[in-house]
Amino acid sequence: MDPTLVSVTDVVRRVLPEDRAGALSGPDQELRDLGLGSLELVSLLVALEDAFSVRLPADVLHHATFRSVRTLTAALRTTPEAEDPDAGPR
Repeated sequence: MDPTLVSVTDVVRRVLPEDRAGALSGPDQELRDLGLGSLELVSLLVALEDAFSVRLPADVLHHATFRSVRTLTAALRTTPEAEDPDAGPR
C-alpha cells in the first residue's frame, strides 16, 4: 500500500474519537460519515500539517479536500514544500 496513504490514515485515526477510529474502513470512506465536525476538521488539518511539515495553501482548503483519506493524500502531494511526504509523519 502507498506509504503516504497509510500515514494519512494513521493521522486521521488519531484525530477521530476512539469509538470511531476503528470505523474507518478504507481510503475512500467519507470522513463526514464518521462524524467529523468542524472542530475535528481543524484538528485534522493541524495534525496533517505538523506530521508532513507543510502548510496547505488556501486554495486546497475546501470541503472536497477533506472528503476522504485519499483526497487528503492528493492535497498533500500538491504541496511543493512538503518534507518528503512519502516518508510519512515525523
